[in-house]
Amino acid sequence: MTRNRSPERLADILTRVLPAARPAVTSPEPDAEEKRRPDPEPPDADPTVGRYDFDLAEFPLFRLNKLAPGKSAREPLRYADTITGRDVKPVERSWAVYPGPFGFGGQSTQVLLFDLLQLYCEQGARGTQIQFGTLRSLFQRRGERNPSKRDYDRLRRDFDILRGYDLHCVNAFWDSTRQCYVSMNWRLFGAVFYFRAGPSPESSEQPFGFIEVSSVLRAVAKTRGFFSLGFDRRRFYGLKPLEQRLAVYLAKQFTSQKLHRRFVRDLATVLPIEATRDRDVRRILSEAATGLKEADVGLLAEFRFARSTSGEWLAEFTRATRSATTYTVPRQSAESLNR
Repeated sequence: MTRNRSPERLADILTRVLPAARPAVTSPEPDAEEKRRPDPEPPDADPTVGRYDFDLAEFPLFRLNKLAPGKSAREPLRYADTITGRDVKPVERSWAVYPGPFGFGGQSTQVLLFDLLQLYCEQGARGTQIQFGTLRSLFQRRGERNPSKRDYDRLRRDFDILRGYDLHCVNAFWDSTRQCYVSMNWRLFGAVFYFRAGPSPESSEQPFGFIEVSSVLRAVAKTRGFFSLGFDRRRFYGLKPLEQRLAVYLAKQFTSQKLHRRFVRDLATVLPIEATRDRDVRRILSEAATGLKEADVGLLAEFRFARSTSGEWLAEFTRATRSATTYTVPRQSAESLNR
């Protein structure tokens, strides 16, 4: 990985936090196209193009559709896969996202996370804070000029939802120095600060608001950087919630693949789609893919379902253009990778 400057996984980042740690190697996806080296992004790339973190693009964070009957709204979102561990033995790796006191986020929380990542990139992805100014300025970024009191209350709640998320990662990677597997529990953000001219809630907002970025997310931004989605935030806002989630996921996959194939049951866990019946999962996924294909995004050319040799359903996505997404290793990271 270090020879061709390919995007790194979270485990690769943490090997620099825990000295001499060595991540386990992830098993390839079924029938996946061999990954190419992403095309480098020119220094004068359009700063309005959206960006996102690789791991947050691939693991479930939000609930965007109705829960299956009998399922608890506070049940953690889980994802698991098998990696090749020490002595080439299969090891199960799992990720679980636990909600804080305000529960899981949905559509509006997903948009807020997108906004915060864009602001962080615009501000150079440096330091311990993301400066957002005022809540009104966040609405204005989205083209919302007249937010209601309910909109403001929901936005504050979305901040608290993101602050409350607790990510638990079991068998994240192998630490060769300590001769053990590393598991980690971490958060995305810390404290959030709002500023007003006076003590009453009716006092005017002051443009000094910020949220603290966790040490893990800072390490990722500093070492690996964020990949380009290939479309701007206006197009992101124009998509439906599941289309937004699918667009971010596919943009990550399309940094290295022209054709992305994934078992439907696995993809449903990643997005997530929490319908009970398999046919409902395929219908919901098909609607999201169709909407994304028809939107003015320039990301997805074709989508179809196919049967694998074992009889399981596969979802197949074909990239629209070769230059839809790009990736650049930050300068300080590129220097270390060249050693």
